[in-house]
Amino acid sequence: MISYILSKIPMGLTALLSMLAFVLTGCLDPDTALGYFGNSNGIMMVSMFVVAAGFNRTQFVKKCASSVNKISRGSLTMMMFGYVLITVILSQFIQSSVVVFGIMAPMMIASCEELNISPSKTLFPLAMIGIATISVLPLGSGATQFAELNGYLEANEYTAFTVALTDPMKARLPMLIAISLYCIFLAPKFAPNAPVVQTGSIEARKDSKAALPALLLCIVSVGWIMTIFPMF
Repeated sequence: MISYILSKIPMGLTALLSMLAFVLTGCLDPDTALGYFGNSNGIMMVSMFVVAAGFNRTQFVKKCASSVNKISRGSLTMMMFGYVLITVILSQFIQSSVVVFGIMAPMMIASCEELNISPSKTLFPLAMIGIATISVLPLGSGATQFAELNGYLEANEYTAFTVALTDPMKARLPMLIAISLYCIFLAPKFAPNAPVVQTGSIEARKDSKAALPALLLCIVSVGWIMTIFPMF
């Protein structure tokens, strides 16, 4: 966590060192640690980023972003209100925050570019609202939550109480309101003015090339240690 905050070494190197620490301390066996490289969630996230990048090159994204900016009249708060509202609605029908983020992120970036606002001020709140509001309202996938909970109660032979359609919403609605207000009014103020990793700049590419030997060394070290670890 300290390394992520300080950003003195590349994030990829920090992640690999963390995984290496789990293996050396016995928290994870080598096969399990290496298995995460082929995790379906990671592959889906990478695929969605590719789709989002292609989606961002279409005129549809630019037109939607321009429409949002006209309605918001250049106000960051109003723009966030619009995108948060759309994200909350999408999150009720799509049970994947990654997919929701992949749909909304290109439009958010286009809006920020048109208003000359750094996307790093808005993308984290957008991701947060997508994660926190999945199936909160009794719409789409959220309409099946009560049946799933009743199934758990019946499986444990507890039939004195039955979950109603709106009961999950009653419990989660305060969280939905609190997270939405935070993402609209406060999160953009605390978000960084520039992205941690400048993926689109030439300087960042030079930095990534400079950090490549260290990253390769870490990968080789992880593979070497995982190979000899079973011997101990």
